[in-house]
Amino acid sequence: MGFKEHGLMLFLGPELYVSFIKFQADKELGRSYAGLLAFTEGLHKLGYLEQGDYEVLKKRYSQGLTKEQPLTMEQLQTKSEVENMAKKFSMVLDQWNLHKDKKWRDRWIREAEVWKDKVPNAKLILALANGEADS
Repeated sequence: MGFKEHGLMLFLGPELYVSFIKFQADKELGRSYAGLLAFTEGLHKLGYLEQGDYEVLKKRYSQGLTKEQPLTMEQLQTKSEVENMAKKFSMVLDQWNLHKDKKWRDRWIREAEVWKDKVPNAKLILALANGEADS
C-alpha cells in the first residue's frame, strides 16, 4: 500500500466512534462527509482554518445524503423519450447545413416546436431556423 499524502486513517475508541455515528445520523451525512465536517469544525474552532475556507468547507460537507424517490414507470418512459429526442436534435443540428431540403427542415422545425420546453436542443433548432428566415 503506497503513501497517500492527503489520506488520513483514524482509529477511534468506542466513545469517539459512538459519538461519530450519532453525529453522522443527526446530520444525515455519509461517512466521509461526516468525518470531514467534524474535522473542519475542529480545525476552525482551534483557530487553524480561516473563516472563508471554513464557510466553503462547512457548506460542502453539510450536504446530506440524497433522498430521491425512485422514478415511476411513466417518469422513466418520459425521461427516456426526452433523452432520445435530445440525441435526435443534436444530430439534426450537426446536419442542418447539409440538408437544404425544405420538407426535411420543416419536419424538424415542427418537431422542435413540440419539444422546445423539454429539450434544449429543440430551441437551438428553432433559433437556427429563425436566423435563416431573417437573413
